[in-house]
Amino acid sequence: MYREFCTYFLILVNVIVFFMIRSEKIEAEDLMMSYHMVFNRREYYRLVSSGFAHREPMHLLFNMISLYNIGTFVENVFGHFSFLLIYFGSLIFGHILSLMIKHNNRNDYALSLGASGAICGIMGAYFLVILYVYGFRGMYDLLRPLLSLIMISILPGVDGTSHFSCMAVGMAISFIIIRFL
Repeated sequence: MYREFCTYFLILVNVIVFFMIRSEKIEAEDLMMSYHMVFNRREYYRLVSSGFAHREPMHLLFNMISLYNIGTFVENVFGHFSFLLIYFGSLIFGHILSLMIKHNNRNDYALSLGASGAICGIMGAYFLVILYVYGFRGMYDLLRPLLSLIMISILPGVDGTSHFSCMAVGMAISFIIIRFL
């Protein structure tokens, strides 16, 4: 059995949802999230469903390569249950934080979709492990992925608020797991 089966399963679910959207069995708009949809219309399922919806093949491909590269490492370090706790905790609570920030900026209708928020939460766990094991000597290893994340997050149409909110939540959850569990 694969040691990183949760990572592989999440990749499989993302790919299945992508092909369901492409074959028009489900609409991406039914899975996306915004402050208005989640809190005004009380469609709370969107906090999770938006993390599995991708419209473009390159969006899916980049996210799944990132999930594979970072997710397998984090799942091996933390174990299956803690990995899923970080993934879904980052997805849900990172999205809530992101939506609150957007609401304060009067951006209630900005749409968000894709697994990158949850992946950023996993990346936050990865950063924390590297810093925990190597201290500030490990900062060099974190520079490239952090710069890549910053560059991607400032592109037009990319939800950078969600990326960094989910990363912060992923780091917080990982810290609690490392420190207290």
